[in-house]
Amino acid sequence: MKPISTLVLLLFALFCPLSLPAGVTTDEAFPELDEIDEISRSERPEGVVFLVMEQDEEALKWVLPRVFHYTRLLRDKWQALPIVVLSHGDEMFALTEGYQALYPELHRELQKLVEEHNVLFQVCGSYAAMSDVAASAFPSYVDVVPFAPAEIENYRVLDFRMVNLELTW
Repeated sequence: MKPISTLVLLLFALFCPLSLPAGVTTDEAFPELDEIDEISRSERPEGVVFLVMEQDEEALKWVLPRVFHYTRLLRDKWQALPIVVLSHGDEMFALTEGYQALYPELHRELQKLVEEHNVLFQVCGSYAAMSDVAASAFPSYVDVVPFAPAEIENYRVLDFRMVNLELTW
């Protein structure tokens, strides 16, 4: 019996962290901070793009606090630095006008990020269309781009720095 109980404890220890809800991390609250610090120590980039591609409709609940924090840090050094968030996963569907009642705080925070902090928030129009979501389903503070991979390449050509925002668990 002892080997079985040891195995059970080992499996529990290995897989328990996988059952944490979205937004709960086993790492620090801002896991990309080293990358943001490295950008801040370098010469001023042309801009910064935060890339988000999650299969979780609620992912922006943990993404937006990171973006706010990183935006403040970057703008402390370069006030007029262009900052973009490019969302091209299921998380963008929480931003449709039909989901404003379900995610009111998320919509308020995103609108604040765009309007008060001058961050361009973009979503992938082709991914939305493949999911039967029209560009017109997004509110005016969300910029729908035709194809996120092409937009990413455009930013690379313009020498924007890319920061991937991913789950930390």
